[in-house]
Amino acid sequence: MAADSYPEPQTRFVGRMRELTEIATLLDNPDCRLLTLVGTGGIGKTRLALEIASRTAPLYADGLYFVPLQPLHEVDQILAAIVEALPLQPDSNDDLRRRLLHYLRDKHLLLILDNFEHLLDGVGS
Repeated sequence: MAADSYPEPQTRFVGRMRELTEIATLLDNPDCRLLTLVGTGGIGKTRLALEIASRTAPLYADGLYFVPLQPLHEVDQILAAIVEALPLQPDSNDDLRRRLLHYLRDKHLLLILDNFEHLLDGVGS
C-alpha cells in the first residue's frame, strides 16, 4: 500500500453528493488524465477534492498526493513543489522534469494541485 500525502479534512462533509458522483465518474474514466475544479474562492473546491480523495483512495495503487501551491509566487516553483510532495529520492544532479515524468510513467495515483489559480498568468509562457 502506498503512503498517502494529503491533509485530513478538519470538517465533516455535508451535501454535494451530485458533485461527488460526477467527479468519481470522471476519474473512473481511463481517458480522464486531468480534472479541474473551478469556482469562486471559498466555495469549497479544496474540501471537495479532499473528500473525493478520501472516498476513492483504494482505487489508486500508488497513493494520493496533495500539493499546496498557495505559498508559491512563481510558476517556476510548481515542478519543485510537485516533486517534493511525491516520494522521490533527492538527486541534485537530475533534471526535475525528466525525473518527475520518469517517476509518474507507470504510476496510478491521484495528484491534487491546490490553489493553482493564482499562478495561471505564468503558465504556458
